[in-house]
Amino acid sequence: MNASKGLLLLCAVLLAAGCSSVSVSHDFDSQTNFANLRTYSWIAAPESTSESVQKELQTNSLIEGRVKAAVNRQLAAKGLKETTQDPDFLVAFHTGVQDKTDIQSWGYGYGYWGMRGGGVSTIHYQEGTLILDFIDPKGKNLIWRGVGKKVVSERTTPEKSEKEINQAVERILSKYPPSP
Repeated sequence: MNASKGLLLLCAVLLAAGCSSVSVSHDFDSQTNFANLRTYSWIAAPESTSESVQKELQTNSLIEGRVKAAVNRQLAAKGLKETTQDPDFLVAFHTGVQDKTDIQSWGYGYGYWGMRGGGVSTIHYQEGTLILDFIDPKGKNLIWRGVGKKVVSERTTPEKSEKEINQAVERILSKYPPSP
């Protein structure tokens, strides 16, 4: 019976990990008047000097194109326009993948005959992170940041990758512009 409970719990955790949605967070400069920001331009994210961070960066030209297209669609839907001439703010993004481990204990108990067994299951997975930064072009200060995190799979199709990026960008930008 304990083994079946453990197997059931393991399946539930794997199912939850496979169907997980994007968890998002936001931060912004409260002194910025976001209502005045109507145009933007893309800039490259600064390169990290940390070898461990560089190793985790997973951006390639296909992912870059999908992220930019998704952000452009979401910002256009909010009435913002991309420009190369004197933009109101700059947009950069960063991506990364980190190995994670989830350890679940499924019960030890004491009964009439003493301690009965339980178990521990360990699940290894990867968590992907997408960070969108909006930057003041004059002072080069960060004015808004949105972060999305989600369990990712190495075995994905281009269509699934695009769909997941679109969902992540939509969730991240759902709180932009911030309420005054």
